[in-house]
Amino acid sequence: MYENFGRACLADFCDDWVIYRNLEPLDRRVPGLKQAFYEMELRSAQIPRKQDRDYAKAAVWFINRIQSARKVATPVSEILFLGDTLFNDGRAFSNLVAESHWRGACFIGAERLDQPPASQLEAPAIQLANRWSALVEWLQRLRQQEFKLDDRTAVVVDIDKTALGAKGRNDKVIDLARLAGIYRTMHSVLGEDFNQTLFEEHYHELNRSRYHTLTADNQDYLAYICMVLNTQIVQLEELVGEFEHKSLENFEQVLRWVNSRLLSNPAAGLTLREVHEAISSSVRTGDPTPFKSFRRQEFVSTMEHMGNMPDNASVQELLDHEITLTEEVYQVALWCKARGCQLLCLSDKPDEASRPHARISPELSPLHRARTHRVGVNLQPALAAL
Repeated sequence: MYENFGRACLADFCDDWVIYRNLEPLDRRVPGLKQAFYEMELRSAQIPRKQDRDYAKAAVWFINRIQSARKVATPVSEILFLGDTLFNDGRAFSNLVAESHWRGACFIGAERLDQPPASQLEAPAIQLANRWSALVEWLQRLRQQEFKLDDRTAVVVDIDKTALGAKGRNDKVIDLARLAGIYRTMHSVLGEDFNQTLFEEHYHELNRSRYHTLTADNQDYLAYICMVLNTQIVQLEELVGEFEHKSLENFEQVLRWVNSRLLSNPAAGLTLREVHEAISSSVRTGDPTPFKSFRRQEFVSTMEHMGNMPDNASVQELLDHEITLTEEVYQVALWCKARGCQLLCLSDKPDEASRPHARISPELSPLHRARTHRVGVNLQPALAAL
């Protein structure tokens, strides 16, 4: 069913129009949040999360400025959104439409081969599908609804588990790369005392929705908590007990609790204390990516899983061991670009996990220019007929 279409990169369709969690565009023709938050009508330069209304305000501002940088006189009046999660991507899309008053349509995909092909409307403009190949049927419906799909159309593409590592098909390799980055970080902080088996037990337990008030569904927070548990200055049973008794209700309370344990435990390692202080300081300033060292190692691990398999590898080997481009998303994005649409990769992925660091990984290319294999279903004949 799936085919290998050779190698490519995200930049083939988005160029440098990529914006990660810090809301600082890679294409410097458009200023970022730090410089332009006042023009965006935001209260401060504090970084909003993808599902927040302020995020949509910033995104609409970016799209309008990108249109000017593209030297397109026609203002944007339509928005398409391609993602993989109804909560984050669906809410981000709904906020974008509410903020911009543009006509919009959203596609949320996740491959479910154990189910018959199906699509459903979650909301008037949000389509859920259990096949990524349903993208072409979605475009056909948009054409029937008289969407223009031209230079007045902005197409926002999510990266992780949408354009790369298709959800339900190839997303587990993204998770494996992230875990490899975590393990590297734990070895550097805890050295020979790092217990990977124990870490995995804690990680799989706490990486569940019931603990989201503690972790905020933030991998930085989760990695930090599991690191502390690995040192055993705090036990998992203690943490869960405090959580269930509502003594610990958010991550800042976890940081204060751990700080008190570190003060009463002089044997705790210096590196652990340094990491704790760095994370605490970042959280106090509102930084949503406080565990920088982990995210920089995640980037290295991610790049080790991009284009790492030989060209003659089987499709299944590619899906099992490499983060691949989602061919259906790639083809649809190129089709939209050829029609004059604005293409923007907008992702809540941390910048530190997406770009090389001058000291740690200067030899690596940025994520959006890393060439990797394209795997999926060929939509070209159907797209040509649109």
